Amino acid sequence: MRSFGVQRLVMSVGVVLTGLGVAMSPSAAQAADGVTSAQIAAFETATAAQSDQGDVQAAQTLIQFEALSDEEKERFVKLINDPYIYRQIFEASERASEAGAQSRIALAEGDVVVEVTSEEGVTETPAAEDQVSAAASTVTRWASHTHTDKLLGVKISATKVTTNYQTKGKNTTKVLPGTAQSYEYIPGCSLSHGVVDEWISAEPADNAQTETIWTADCAGSSWDGRQRVWGDYRGYVGGYIKVFN
Repeated sequence: MRSFGVQRLVMSVGVVLTGLGVAMSPSAAQAADGVTSAQIAAFETATAAQSDQGDVQAAQTLIQFEALSDEEKERFVKLINDPYIYRQIFEASERASEAGAQSRIALAEGDVVVEVTSEEGVTETPAAEDQVSAAASTVTRWASHTHTDKLLGVKISATKVTTNYQTKGKNTTKVLPGTAQSYEYIPGCSLSHGVVDEWISAEPADNAQTETIWTADCAGSSWDGRQRVWGDYRGYVGGYIKVFN
């Protein structure tokens, strides 16, 4: 059995959260500095703990964070501790999935970026002696749709849905169990998903489709987002996230 894949960058959307400048007294400024230092330490401690438990992505995220300058770390923790940031990231993901969306939308300094990528591959192709036999062979394929969220270049969360299926010639003959994967390192937030559903769409589309519903919660505010991906004999065809609630 051979496995290989092709990755394609679909689009990226930059979203920036900005605040109003407020004059503070020296004592208030010192207190704010103390809060920022505590937030930096808390993020490093939490991410290191996840890394120690075998979370490979947490280890990479910690390395990326520690490579930031002191000023960037301060900006990072102010943004990542904003209780509304994760909802705005999900909404940016939805806009990134819209047909005709710009390849990059940058606001202000472009600190927060949602990157949307697709992948496709063949996991099993029976040997065939000629083109006629190859066209009649059953091919096992997969296609995925991923949203990766970055803050100052540091990966802070991602969701990925993969559809697994079989084709024969140009026909989708069987859809196999799909998968949903994620990571999230935003303080005070959690992310989970429901059942992963899969089906073959009616002709003429004849696509293998897989979807799940993500549920995010931040500071007592929760919302859901449907992520779907579909593919056919050509590989990846499309995908999106739709936010509701």
